[in-house]
Amino acid sequence: MEADTVSGPESDSAAQTQSMGRLLADVHLDAMLPQRGDLRDGIIARISPNEILVDIGTKSEGIISEHEVSQMSSETRDQLQEGTAVTLYVLRDASKGGPIVLSLQKAEEMQEWQQAEEKMNARTMLTGTILEFNRGGAVVALGQLRGFLPASLMISERQRRNTGHTPAKRWEDMVGEELTFKIKEVDAARNRLILSERAAEKEARAAQRAEFFGHISPGQTYSGRVVSLADFGAFVDIGGIDGLVHVSQISWAHVDHPRETLEVGQEIDVQVLTVDHERQRVGLSLKTLQKDPWDTLIHSYKEGQLVRATITRLTKFGAFAALKDSDRIEGLVHISELADGGVTHPKEVVNANEEVTLRIMKIDTERHRLGLSLKEVASARFAELDYAFHVSAKEDAQTEAEPDPADTGASSNPPENLDDIPTVAQGESRESAEPPSKVVESDDATETDEGLDTQEATQIAVGETE
Repeated sequence: MEADTVSGPESDSAAQTQSMGRLLADVHLDAMLPQRGDLRDGIIARISPNEILVDIGTKSEGIISEHEVSQMSSETRDQLQEGTAVTLYVLRDASKGGPIVLSLQKAEEMQEWQQAEEKMNARTMLTGTILEFNRGGAVVALGQLRGFLPASLMISERQRRNTGHTPAKRWEDMVGEELTFKIKEVDAARNRLILSERAAEKEARAAQRAEFFGHISPGQTYSGRVVSLADFGAFVDIGGIDGLVHVSQISWAHVDHPRETLEVGQEIDVQVLTVDHERQRVGLSLKTLQKDPWDTLIHSYKEGQLVRATITRLTKFGAFAALKDSDRIEGLVHISELADGGVTHPKEVVNANEEVTLRIMKIDTERHRLGLSLKEVASARFAELDYAFHVSAKEDAQTEAEPDPADTGASSNPPENLDDIPTVAQGESRESAEPPSKVVESDDATETDEGLDTQEATQIAVGETE
């Protein structure tokens, strides 16, 4: 006789446990099934001319659509072989009853969005190429993604090139250029990727500046480009670092404003004058690379000598004048040297651009200082010195006027007027000419044994022909 099946609390509990186990297994299986938008790793199972089947760990294989396969390049197709591991994006899951549709291209795009966000958080500097432009800025390639670089986030140099009334005129010549940038904003859902060239430039300049200040030193010469002009000087880019050429270092001649000799964008050579490592500032000079006119001043001019000069500017304390034969050299006529009487301002005696005769009172080649005087031009105390210079100048002029044996038409008559001969006794010392050897007192004037009175000698030395 067969035994009856016994049911009781224990058997019911076992059945419930089995049901719960199956339910949990089903829930776990559903959780393991790919969902739309997921990224899944898989292995290529089979390749046909129209589709690619991929094992992604489900009962049935996923499929890369015929449309995407037809759009693949031959190089990509050659890289995909059976057994190749790939990462794919789930375009359609199995909830709608059809096959799981996968995309290799979309997976690569999603991975690039993830990488873009990681690079944004890490503040990584990147490079890309300008693909096209629109009204507000440029479109830049970042792998398969397309980022937008607004005009406001471009570097200043690119903004300066942003001229024209249409986007084409503003940006067309920049297409194809490579630039460095950082990612400012990432939003894959809105397909929004904002780039900043200025943020990258700031970091790049900081690194470049640190490296630059590690090896720069006074005396070095750099080729640079003028980037801006100010009243006090010109800023020059010497390789990512802007140095200052003070207005006093532009030329040996006086310069009121840098725009008189320089313009933005001009390429120039400069020499490093000073380096301030603490404040990271560089002082540059243009005139140190030019021939110093003061090197030859001592050979061309003597203290006490009369010279022709042009008044260049007036100040409260005196007038500056540029020597006629050396316009890059300026001297100062102190207000006390303008006239014997009290002078409250130089404009009472001289005017800017006026040509005058002055006397050199002091030459300081070391400090590049030249002291001049107007009131001492006709001073009797310089009569003997003026006479010596006059005789020396005549001798020089007479030597120059001697006929060349090969040229019988040359005149041997020296000029009679001192204005027609150099007032500078080139290469001669003051002692080269003999001063008057004897002074004869008379009722009318003080005469020399040469028959020339003091007043006449002074007039000749000054070149007074007015």
